[in-house]
Amino acid sequence: MSTRKEILLTQMRACQNQDGWFVSLNVALRGLTAEQAAQRGRQSANSILGIVHHLVFWNERYLRRFNRETVLPLDISNAETFEYKDADEIIERWDDLRQRLDNLLTQWEEAIIKCDDAKLDTRSSSDNDELWWSSLAHLAIHNANHIGQIVHIRKEQGLWETWGNIG
Repeated sequence: MSTRKEILLTQMRACQNQDGWFVSLNVALRGLTAEQAAQRGRQSANSILGIVHHLVFWNERYLRRFNRETVLPLDISNAETFEYKDADEIIERWDDLRQRLDNLLTQWEEAIIKCDDAKLDTRSSSDNDELWWSSLAHLAIHNANHIGQIVHIRKEQGLWETWGNIG
């Protein structure tokens, strides 16, 4: 396996379920109820629920493109990816949304393992010159950034101290 693939896999696994320099998404979301996820922090523009919705949106969109599946033109703003049309419905499906994100991160790991090195050197989009290895590195950084926001919101809500010395 190439060094780039190993690095990308390390980054993706750190975001999903391997704690290291920051807590993984699985730890950041552990024990969180739908009601808690729907609340915004005191200083946060978004809720944890909105952040998870946003992460599902972008990880799914990039994974479809990586797998050469049809990706519809973007018809919403980035800010809208944090929103959900029916809050009650999303709250009822919180566990499904959280599981969907976990599944997407697992699919990313599998896709990276299966891809050949040449794929990593191809353009990730016809809209720019960024190569897939760079796009995937940025996607992992994007995920890590939002994991930090989730932990911050949980701390604002007083819901983090139960995780001890982690974070």
